[in-house]
Amino acid sequence: MIEISRSVAIPDSEIELTAIRAQGAGGQHVNKTSTAIHLRFDIKASSLPEAYKERLLAASHHLITSDGMVVIKAQEYRSQEMNRE
Repeated sequence: MIEISRSVAIPDSEIELTAIRAQGAGGQHVNKTSTAIHLRFDIKASSLPEAYKERLLAASHHLITSDGMVVIKAQEYRSQEMNRE
């Protein structure tokens, strides 16, 4: 669960985490294992209060697609667990 405020939180069931292969340098290990993490969150289908949804959907941000999907790719670390955190 991701806490947004004291009264608002996003349940884990609304967040999709997928392991993918990381890009860039890292030697042969990077080509064999899926260490990067894709986080996907559908704003429109979420349980967030309408005011939060409207504010997010109105925001012009490169992490929010035109259909209201938040997509974050974490690949800073060589460990899937660290990228997941």
